[in-house]
Amino acid sequence: MRSVRVISIAGMVAVLMSISGCLWAPDIDRVRKDIQSQLPGVTFKREIALSLGPAMLWLTRAFVSLAPDADEAAAYLEDIRDVTLAVYEVENLPRNLRVRLPEDLKKLLERGEWELTMKTCEDDESVWVLCKTVDDTINGIYVVVLDRENLVLVRAHGRIESLFKKAVREHAHIGDHA
Repeated sequence: MRSVRVISIAGMVAVLMSISGCLWAPDIDRVRKDIQSQLPGVTFKREIALSLGPAMLWLTRAFVSLAPDADEAAAYLEDIRDVTLAVYEVENLPRNLRVRLPEDLKKLLERGEWELTMKTCEDDESVWVLCKTVDDTINGIYVVVLDRENLVLVRAHGRIESLFKKAVREHAHIGDHA
């Protein structure tokens, strides 16, 4: 009887995690593998990997709202519907960093739903930023940053345009030398 209860609880947790988006997103890992295959000898050690769906973000917003001085973080979280984030420590990166756009990102562009809004490929850094637009409003972003220290992959959906506007409005003073 006890084993049935344990299996039932484990099953419920697995269902809740899959509904909430806590399970790992394979597309992010495919992008990492694609980049790694382009750079023989490089290794990526995972530091952070999480995927939060609507239910987990709701729970996160609830916890953040209880924290003192967390109003700014809570304001940003309300614009996000889901987010997947991975950060890897980079080892043995070659001097001349030449990396092509990963295949999964190419496929997103080919479908026409996403647009490449920024691309930087230099000797020590590669960055791609893709945005998904619906009715002239940005509602998705996919960011890939590879430098000497880290590979960072972020995919988020929600009111991204609103999030950008809020960040610009609240942090427009950064870089002022007055």
